[in-house]
Amino acid sequence: MNGYSEVPHNGEINNYLRKDLDAKATAKNTACWNLLGKVRTKRTLCFSLYTALELCGVELPRHSTLPQKDFYVTVRSKGTRSSLDNVDYRIWNAKFNSIVFSNGVTCMHPMDAWIQFAQYLNLTELVVLAEALIRRYGYAIEQFTQRLAAFHRVIGRARCEAALKLVKPSDSVQETRTRLALMLFGLPIPQTQYGITDSENGYTYTVDMAYPQYKVAIEYDGDHHRRFRKQYVRDQQKRRRLRQLGWTVIEVFADDLWNTAKQRAFAQEVATAMQIPLPGRPQPSCRVLIDGSLTINARKGEYRRRKQAKHNKASQH
Repeated sequence: MNGYSEVPHNGEINNYLRKDLDAKATAKNTACWNLLGKVRTKRTLCFSLYTALELCGVELPRHSTLPQKDFYVTVRSKGTRSSLDNVDYRIWNAKFNSIVFSNGVTCMHPMDAWIQFAQYLNLTELVVLAEALIRRYGYAIEQFTQRLAAFHRVIGRARCEAALKLVKPSDSVQETRTRLALMLFGLPIPQTQYGITDSENGYTYTVDMAYPQYKVAIEYDGDHHRRFRKQYVRDQQKRRRLRQLGWTVIEVFADDLWNTAKQRAFAQEVATAMQIPLPGRPQPSCRVLIDGSLTINARKGEYRRRKQAKHNKASQH
């Protein structure tokens, strides 16, 4: 065994990822259906948060203050909860929308799930999740904005509003993370899905990201890229040819984006290839990436600091 799978058509990676999400969605739908058989009341359970994303075939957040559990259900009041094992109930007294699958399983609408997740996700994860929803359902950013405005009270509203200013269509979760890592350390926003034409053979090679004026291309290399032999060979041939054409091709891996230190090292590698100094902090239009007031529980922290300062001042008299 060489570790490869043969797939006879183009688009192996996107098809593979989509099919994987679809399979997980089907499995979660079956699990939710089986759970409903244990409910003793006629109330409709609205699955939410992680469970809603799984049912809708959307990639889950990587970092969250909300732990992953078998099932999340959102209700509007304490009195509507049921005693079911492995179910975590969340109370949200808001007019959220829901979708109903053909077998009766109900979950929160994906955009409303994004808004509910705001209290548990940092700015980067909110951007990543919004782009995942756009990739899956083709939502426009204006739809997120309008939906957010429809809610009277949202924990994390400012973070949502800031995230939407950074959101743009992307081909993958890792493309989003790569772009945000470059922006975090002050590099300009790269062009995505950029086509480079080979004047000798007329081929156009598409790269994940590029800084054309510097002839620097960035390609994300995940494990699934090596799963399919044809795709892997094409990627390597493309990158070799681009280097022959004078381009610097930087391959980025999941480990390069895992934490801030590794993201800085990656951004420095890109800056070096561009032959420019690494600014080290976001450009003015992207400063929200380091805005302390947008961190999770920032308001609670500010409240505690004010309370402590007031206590210290009183104790001095």
